[in-house]
Amino acid sequence: MDKKKGRVLYVDDEEINLINFRETLCDDFEIFTAGSGQAALALLEQEGEMALVVSDQRMPGMSGIELLTKVREVYPDTIRMIISAYTEVHELIEAINKAEVYRYFVKPWKEEQLRLTIGNAVGTYALGQEIKELVAQRRKEMAERIRNFEGDKR
Repeated sequence: MDKKKGRVLYVDDEEINLINFRETLCDDFEIFTAGSGQAALALLEQEGEMALVVSDQRMPGMSGIELLTKVREVYPDTIRMIISAYTEVHELIEAINKAEVYRYFVKPWKEEQLRLTIGNAVGTYALGQEIKELVAQRRKEMAERIRNFEGDKR
C-alpha cells in the first residue's frame, strides 16, 4: 500500500458507477468501494480511516447523508462528499448541516473535475493530518520543557 496515495472510499448501489469511479481514479488514489451504507461502515471498521468518503445520496437502506453523518461521528477528520443525480435543496441543506460535506457533486461527473475535486479533498485531509502531528509534537516538546524547567527550579 502506497501511503502517498490518498485512501478514498466510494459508496454507490449501482455497480457500474463503482466500476467507473475506480477506473477513473485508481492511478491517482487508493480506491475502495462499497455497494451500500452498511457495507461502507463495515469496510471502514476493517480498513480504518480514509482520507475521503464519497457517497451516492439515494441508496436503499441508508442514504448518503445518513452514512456520511455516521462517518463524521467516528472519523471526524475524514473528508465527506455526496454525489447525486438529484439536486433537491433540502438534501443540500441536510448534507451541509448533518454530514458537513466538503462538496455536493452532481452526476454524471466530468472526469477532470472529479479528479481535481478529489485531489483537493485528499490534499486537505493530508494537510490536516500533518498539522495534527505537528501540534502533538509541539505539545510533547512543551511538556518536556516544563518538566525540565520545574526540575531546574529545585
